[in-house]
Amino acid sequence: MIDNFKSKISVRLGLIAFIATGGGLIISTIMNEESFYKIEILVVFGIFFTLSLLSYYQKMKHKQSKIIFTKKSFYVLLCTLISGSFTWFLNHKMGYSAVISNGLVGVMAATLLPNDLAGIAYTSSFLGMSSLAVIPSLPVAALGSLIVGLVIVTTAPIYAGMGGKGGTTAALSTQITRIILKIFS
Repeated sequence: MIDNFKSKISVRLGLIAFIATGGGLIISTIMNEESFYKIEILVVFGIFFTLSLLSYYQKMKHKQSKIIFTKKSFYVLLCTLISGSFTWFLNHKMGYSAVISNGLVGVMAATLLPNDLAGIAYTSSFLGMSSLAVIPSLPVAALGSLIVGLVIVTTAPIYAGMGGKGGTTAALSTQITRIILKIFS
């Protein structure tokens, strides 16, 4: 009974987090964009995003899913820590652009890691693409990368196979890291 309750809470929290992230990205774009057509297209995509998440939630709320930390969870956290931090380092300390840094880390991950861990490393690499105004230092990049790993570990059974999860996870983790920085600054 308690496990079922925890499962339903984790599904709902994951749904809320993904909707809030998508909604926040839409709102920030609307506030910063002057072209009405771009905003209109983004709103349409946002509606489809929300509807697909709600449909997926309806299917998942009847399934049992437990969050279990295993040896693989440790590998996920390690991959996210290394890839996000290394992308940030290449981007800001070595002078490569964000896209080139992300691409280099993505190619290395695809070459050296199994498919699932390579995808996870690439997802964390998105965080390392952030500007210095968002992720100001390597320790903050490491913290954000660990948050990416925790979000992946805790939401993987809930939204498995759902498209767009990597970018949304990285955006959500970046926002969580910014909130943590504001709280402790």
